Amino acid sequence: MSLDQLYQKVILEHNKDPHNYGPLDHATHRGQAHDALCGDDLQMALVIEGGVVTEAMFDGQACAVTKASASLLTDWLIGRPVHELASDFEAFKAMLADPTQRPVAHLGLLNQLQPVGAFPARRGNACLPWIATLRALG
Repeated sequence: MSLDQLYQKVILEHNKDPHNYGPLDHATHRGQAHDALCGDDLQMALVIEGGVVTEAMFDGQACAVTKASASLLTDWLIGRPVHELASDFEAFKAMLADPTQRPVAHLGLLNQLQPVGAFPARRGNACLPWIATLRALG
């Protein structure tokens, strides 16, 4: 299976059945991001204990790319130290910007979104959940 085929499969699967979608009433941190161009409006809710993300959920209206990115990101966030997330986001953006870049090992399954980088207009969709997450952290 090519990377483009995998990308399409990942987007479709996470759009149809997103992980960690819904409210997180006991969240300790919340952040929102909106993309006026496409209408995505996403909220990230986190539980942070001892500087580590222990729970992550997302909610809102979003396109398939944003929803898939949020789904993958919420899975990936569990167990991550919050002080590393800003630099992890920079690594994610760099991975999207360079389609020839090798997978970034510590990003795990988020690397499956690399083909989004071939579509500059979609990079913002893939980054929106990260933006909401960083806003949740202040």
